[in-house]
Amino acid sequence: MHISDGILSLEVAIVSSIVAFSFFIYSFKNLSNEKIALASAFSALFFVTSFIHIPFGPTQIHLMLIGFIGMFLGSVAIFSISLALILQALLLGFGGLSSIGANILVMGVSSYLVFLLFKLEIFKRLNEKIKFFLIGFSGVFISSFILFFLLIFSKEEYKKVAYSILIVNIPTMILEGLVTLFLFLYIKKTMPNLLKESNI
Repeated sequence: MHISDGILSLEVAIVSSIVAFSFFIYSFKNLSNEKIALASAFSALFFVTSFIHIPFGPTQIHLMLIGFIGMFLGSVAIFSISLALILQALLLGFGGLSSIGANILVMGVSSYLVFLLFKLEIFKRLNEKIKFFLIGFSGVFISSFILFFLLIFSKEEYKKVAYSILIVNIPTMILEGLVTLFLFLYIKKTMPNLLKESNI
């Protein structure tokens, strides 16, 4: 899901960086003292899970836990995931420096959008297990569409690749949904107050 240097057109890279920076500032302003420890923990979680690759046919899929992180942190998820993305790019060359803004949109902003989506009344009425699954599923679903539009607006020849990304990421959506479901069920059993405090 990470976009490397040189993939996006200069115009898309610049615009996405400006938009991402705006979201980053908004997220940072909402970072309270109470959420610093949790934001740091989830930043580390994202950093590590992004490197767990699972073979799937001719390709590989990897976890991101975008929706899971978003439900606990809200807008602060953008800041938390951004830190992990910046460290991955600087220390390990995962993603790219010129595409950090785009990667923040794809993963960080997607995480916040999941939070906003599942605060709607219609989703609060869902069966708990279905809701937990959809939180994980929708995180990858939303990020795939943001990546899709970034590629479409970058270069004409990316159209086929952009459409294939939506299809290729379906297994990742399902896997992320299942992992998120089990994570929430585990937390509900061992740390139920954490879910109540986050109003999940």
